[in-house]
Amino acid sequence: MMREKIAARRGDGWILLSAACFSTIPIFATYGYAAGVKTLPMLAWRFLLAIAALWIFLALSRRLCTLPARTVLGFLGLGLLYVVMTVLYFQALRFTAISTLTLLFYTYPAFVTLLAAVFLKEPLTRIKMMALLLALSGCLIVLRPREVGDWRGALLALTASVLYSAYMLMGTRLTRGVDPFLTTAWIMSATAAAFVAAALLRGEMGSVRGGGAWGAILGLALIATVMADGSFFAGLSITGASRAAILSTVEPLCTLLLSAVLLGEAIPPVRFLGGALILGSVILIHRE
Repeated sequence: MMREKIAARRGDGWILLSAACFSTIPIFATYGYAAGVKTLPMLAWRFLLAIAALWIFLALSRRLCTLPARTVLGFLGLGLLYVVMTVLYFQALRFTAISTLTLLFYTYPAFVTLLAAVFLKEPLTRIKMMALLLALSGCLIVLRPREVGDWRGALLALTASVLYSAYMLMGTRLTRGVDPFLTTAWIMSATAAAFVAAALLRGEMGSVRGGGAWGAILGLALIATVMADGSFFAGLSITGASRAAILSTVEPLCTLLLSAVLLGEAIPPVRFLGGALILGSVILIHRE
């Protein structure tokens, strides 16, 4: 029993680290856009540099190993699913405000919790439901959507949320017993191939210039992809999909804090209440 609790705490730590790393995406993207980088080459170089770093790390650390063809195909499928989800998310930005889009996307912990109970037989405990309610309420206050905007944006954001829920559920099964960084390398290889092919077809791979642009892309590749996804899969196999989804709601809170520190954005006092609710959900689920 004690070993299970220690393992659960370790899994929670990996997921929280992952959320903190993922929270840097808007920050690095803002720096990239300010340096004149377009979305497609930013994503293409992000994933290309990430998989280069991952495969080199795996080779040098002697963590490379063969996997069953079925597992590899599953990882590549997850990578393509990630591509579709990312495209939908960025398309939604054309029709709705960022705060509204992010809030709609962050309905995924609810989808994951319910679907995991059905398909993965994860227990739907009272503590878990209370933590989920606190987390979603906190996101609502932190993100403060002013308007839903065009219904097409809402539909795209919710579709991306459902796809990410499926990504987490499938990942929970596929990643058991597999090195998390090897998992990340295979998944992101498919993602990189798709975005690089698209960027090459549009002739945009060579459009990145300047130290500021490459610095932002390196941040996206190493922190927001290698560290973020590696720690996510390290924790997912321990915590399970629903617990990981609820813990991941600290991501918008971390983004809010980073935006205030690094970009000078003001934090309205009411958002501290939202942050407290999110942290409350983390503490609650952590003690389960």
